Amino acid sequence: MNGLFLLLAMSLCSVALGFVVFPLLRAPRGEHSESRRAINLAVHRDRVSDLDQDLAAGTLTQVQYDAALTDLERELLDSGAVDADERPSDENHGPRRVPLVAAGISVALLPFMAIGLYLAVGHAEEVFATQAPAGASVEAEPPSEADLQREFQHLARQLQGRLAQDPADLESWVLLGRTLVFLNDLEAAERAFREAMVHGGERDPDLLTRYADLLAERQGSLSGEPQRLIERALAIDPDHVQGLWLAGSRAYVEGANEEARHYWERLFSVLPEGTPEAEVIRGNLMQLSRDDESRVTRADQGGNP
Repeated sequence: MNGLFLLLAMSLCSVALGFVVFPLLRAPRGEHSESRRAINLAVHRDRVSDLDQDLAAGTLTQVQYDAALTDLERELLDSGAVDADERPSDENHGPRRVPLVAAGISVALLPFMAIGLYLAVGHAEEVFATQAPAGASVEAEPPSEADLQREFQHLARQLQGRLAQDPADLESWVLLGRTLVFLNDLEAAERAFREAMVHGGERDPDLLTRYADLLAERQGSLSGEPQRLIERALAIDPDHVQGLWLAGSRAYVEGANEEARHYWERLFSVLPEGTPEAEVIRGNLMQLSRDDESRVTRADQGGNP
């Protein structure tokens, strides 16, 4: 057997956990490995170093250098490996009224059930005695949190220096806001996004939804100003993925299930079929249906003598 049964059992557990946990997830957002973060940071440092050398050699003007550096900073943030928009948010951002305790128990118990079954009927000693081949390579140590903090503190200082010279630079304000969110300086990030809005960002649905998400995290609710920003983003782009997600989340938290269904059904229609993101939304729609059924059942029971 040599672990085949255990491998299959764990795979089935993963599939089962997907059905249990997917509806509990927040936004359809990707996760990035530490090794990917390390690669992105290393490439970024090398390319910045090349720009510094070209500027010192006179092959680039200061204007060309600044433009190229802005492009590199945007690429690094857009890679997703370091963007703080991927962080989990608070309970008011999504359908958090679903049974989290049950999901937690499922996550905890299913793997152990598979291992227990294998210990009972399989050749567990063959699995747990297996060691890595002698010549197996060891991955490079991922960057520490301190390394990431220093990297982005440096990036924030560069952007702040650039904005001191050109306060109307919309793209730099957006990049600064995203960098400050990563550094968890939400108050300063809010100021940066506000400046971006002043300098033309109010027509960008991506910025509108980022700003709404940040305000919601700070105030603990998607109502009020975040809701107005989301509505403005959807007026510009009715199929904006993050806008539809946030609008549905706000409606769900407020108990407006039909409104949440409207936004999430539209979101489901624009997401590629079969993707993890689409499955998350499918799970949320199923949860809405279960909520409605429970409400009808309670109403019927309440009407009986």
